[in-house]
Amino acid sequence: MDTVSYQTLCVVNPRAANGRTRKAWKKIERTLASRHIKIDSQYTKSPGDATFITRQALQRGYNRIVSVGGDGTLNEVVNGFFDENQQPVNPESCLSFIPIGTGGDFARMFNLHRDIDSIIRLLTKPQIRPCDVVLAAYTGWNGMEERRFFINEADVGLGSATVYRVNNNSKALGGFLSFFLAFLYTIFTYRNLDLVIKVDGETKYEGKTGIIVVGNGSYFGGGVKVAPHARIDDGLLEIILAKDLKKRDLLANIVNMYKGTHLHHPLVERMVGHQVQILSEGDILFEMDGETPGHGNSVTFEIIPAAIKLLV
Repeated sequence: MDTVSYQTLCVVNPRAANGRTRKAWKKIERTLASRHIKIDSQYTKSPGDATFITRQALQRGYNRIVSVGGDGTLNEVVNGFFDENQQPVNPESCLSFIPIGTGGDFARMFNLHRDIDSIIRLLTKPQIRPCDVVLAAYTGWNGMEERRFFINEADVGLGSATVYRVNNNSKALGGFLSFFLAFLYTIFTYRNLDLVIKVDGETKYEGKTGIIVVGNGSYFGGGVKVAPHARIDDGLLEIILAKDLKKRDLLANIVNMYKGTHLHHPLVERMVGHQVQILSEGDILFEMDGETPGHGNSVTFEIIPAAIKLLV
């Protein structure tokens, strides 16, 4: 693809990967400059900056935004493609991403790497792909109703408890070990939730739940292939429900979860749909794209087909 017409802004989270991204990106910038590959960069300073920077850049005329960081940075950038009313800022703009962060799970679907040759290929010879996004409606930490997009996955249960622990501890061990060790710890402290799951308005399950994952992408948790059949362009949510699994079942199936071969388990159910609502009488914590933006007794997810153009 001819990228001459693309005015590119790289939105960089220097604190991603436990602070290693700043140094890594400075080195990458020098190499790109030596190859005469023109980009602009802007660094985030606090949570929410990537959304604001992206939105402003698209309004100023940039038509390709590159997220540089982890899944949380990518989530903020994705939300910057839409205004406060969830409408596209620039429908012709494109999104790319360079996975220099703790998770990098969405990038796994495209076999993207962070070495300089892969980054140069991404910036100079990308392929365009339509991509669905998901709109979540939930209660934020401030007690107000909020709406936010995600591009990869969301979950309630064991996964969200694991992500909460990862995000509130050091990520110095890197993506895989940070998530894996937090997952092992959480298994022994977590209790299954009483949930009601509705898909496209119909109650599909009511009872004890270990985890429910709502996926646009396939991977979460630093490489767990939780939704192996997920596609980013089919206009469907991939729903993986693990019912009242015991700790021994989880431990016995860790390898299967990473391989994506866990769907055969009798307490694991796969569904697809356009909208998912998760209800609970008690307070539930959820995560999306590696962040925990809220809690409450209800969260709703709705697929928005072909909402973003990817350059990957």
